[in-house]
Amino acid sequence: MKPSDKLTISVPTSPKPFDKSILEGISWAAFSPHSHEDVVATLAGKHPYTITVLIELLKYEHRNRKKYVKKTAVPMVSKYQQLIFDMFEKEYGRDGSNELFGKWLDQYRPLFTDEQRAQNYNIVDEYIIEHELEPRYKQKILARFKNHEKLFQKRQQIERKRYYDLPGPFTFVDWRNSFDNIFVWEEDGRKVARRGGSGASGSREANSIFIFGLLELNKTQPVPSYVFVYSENNELLFVKKFDSLCVPAYDVGANYHKLSHDEITELTRGELFMDWDPIGKISEIEVVRKA
Repeated sequence: MKPSDKLTISVPTSPKPFDKSILEGISWAAFSPHSHEDVVATLAGKHPYTITVLIELLKYEHRNRKKYVKKTAVPMVSKYQQLIFDMFEKEYGRDGSNELFGKWLDQYRPLFTDEQRAQNYNIVDEYIIEHELEPRYKQKILARFKNHEKLFQKRQQIERKRYYDLPGPFTFVDWRNSFDNIFVWEEDGRKVARRGGSGASGSREANSIFIFGLLELNKTQPVPSYVFVYSENNELLFVKKFDSLCVPAYDVGANYHKLSHDEITELTRGELFMDWDPIGKISEIEVVRKA
């Protein structure tokens, strides 16, 4: 690509062959950088590369199919307990109820030994329900409902976990992310990796630190990038390999404040960034070289 070029890449509709070794034989790195300078110092000369997986939403008709999601029955509180907490929050407000419940936890926790709390993680909560919440709300709830058996009946909900069909250790992802950035390098003869994304604040910070560090390295030693799409059908679609760093434009710099605007401009100048529709089906990816 020329410095002024924009490149539009079509995403394949079905899987095609790629070098699977880029995703294999990798373990999580113990290295946890505090700055992009740490990344530069640690990854220099260690053959770093990036893997970016752009994530489509799971196709709606797949949400109940065991081929695409793992369904697990998870216990829920009874309707009675739910109503207890609903009435408590309605009376004191969200912040007020949290503050008061916290005070009760501090007050009643010393009543139980460490061993008792280890055997029953909810023992203090159960005590608070019995001695603080039920005296306030139990009779009001019982008066509202005739079928008390159903009110106290145990319930469960179905939890659906979408499969992320990548080799280990990448078999899970925070589905709040619209992309998954995996930063790989060699350490003592083996491949290790860290991950960045857009879902949680820690993921955004790691994403920014690694990208800024790799942008600096890329100016003297090109960092290859591999781009994939994880489709609405849980298929990993290889899109393209770039011989030089190419990363998502989204959230670069988020939760990381050690660079000035001018420093960021200098680091990103002439580098490749990708853009796409993060909501719908991804049919095209636009790659732009930053001016």
